[in-house]
Amino acid sequence: MRICVFGAGSIGSCIGGMLARENEVTLIGRKANVDAIRDGGLTLQGAVRGKVTVDARESISGLPPPDLLIVATKAYATSSVIEACQGWVADGAVVLTVQNGLGNFEKLHDWHGRLVVGGTTTMGAFLTEPGTVRIADLGRTVLGSPTAGKEAREIASVFRSAGIPTRTTRDIRGEIWSKAIVNASINPMSAILRVTNGELIENRATSRLLAEVCGECELVADGCGIDLPYRSMYLRTRAVARRTASNRSSMLRDIELGRKTEIDNINGEICRSGLAKGVRTPLNSALVAMVESLEKG
Repeated sequence: MRICVFGAGSIGSCIGGMLARENEVTLIGRKANVDAIRDGGLTLQGAVRGKVTVDARESISGLPPPDLLIVATKAYATSSVIEACQGWVADGAVVLTVQNGLGNFEKLHDWHGRLVVGGTTTMGAFLTEPGTVRIADLGRTVLGSPTAGKEAREIASVFRSAGIPTRTTRDIRGEIWSKAIVNASINPMSAILRVTNGELIENRATSRLLAEVCGECELVADGCGIDLPYRSMYLRTRAVARRTASNRSSMLRDIELGRKTEIDNINGEICRSGLAKGVRTPLNSALVAMVESLEKG
C-alpha cells in the first residue's frame, strides 16, 4: 500500500516507520527530521527497535498520490493539510486522522467525503533527536468511520500486520471524545503547573480538579449525544495518568519550547460545543485562558 504520513512528528514518525517495513511510505515533516531520515534512515528505539529506510520530504511536491493519507499533524494544522493536499488526493483514496482534539474528523470529512476514517491512539512515542523516535508504549489504536467501515477494517489489518495493536469500532466519535476529555483534563493542568502526569493524581487538590474538569466535559458530551465508552471519565483519566506517570504532556513540552499548543482544539472545542448545547464550561474556559496566557508569555 502506498501511504503518506502528513506530520512526521513523534507519533507520525513511529506509525510511519513501523508501516514502512511492509508498505511504500513517505513521511512529510519538518526539515531537521526529514534531513536526518534522508541521511541515516529512521531509528526506532524502545518497545520497537531497528532502523528503517523510508522516504521523507518537507512537502508533497512531486509525490504520487497515496492509497492512504494519514494526518498526524497538530490539530490546529488540519486546515493547512487540506489546503496542501487539495487536488492531490484521489477520490478513491482513504484519509485517516490520528490527531488529538475535536473537529478534525469533521473537517476532513467535509473536504474528502465518505472515505475518511477517524482514529485515536494511546501510543507513547517521542523524538529524542531528529531521525530517532523512542517508543515507550505501543498502546492501543482504535479506528472507525460511520461511512467507511470496510476501509477502517482494512487499515486496521495493515496496522496490525506492521505490529501496531489496532481494533475497529462502529462509534469512533465516542473514542475521539473520550481521548479529548482525558487530554482536556491532564494536558492543560500539567502545562500550567509544570508537572508530570503522575504528579497530578498524587495531590488531593489537583485530583479533585481533575474530577471536576472530567465531570464538566461529560456533561458537554452528553449534551452533544456522545456515547462515551467509559462509565467514568475521571477513573479513565486517573488510569491514563497512572500509566503515563513519568510523562511530561505534549502541551507542557510545547509551552517549554515556546510553541503553539492544541488548547483551542481540545478544551476550546469543548467550550464551543457546550455553548452550542447550553452547557456551561467555566473550568474549561479558565484552562484555555491560562494556557493561552502562557503561550503569549
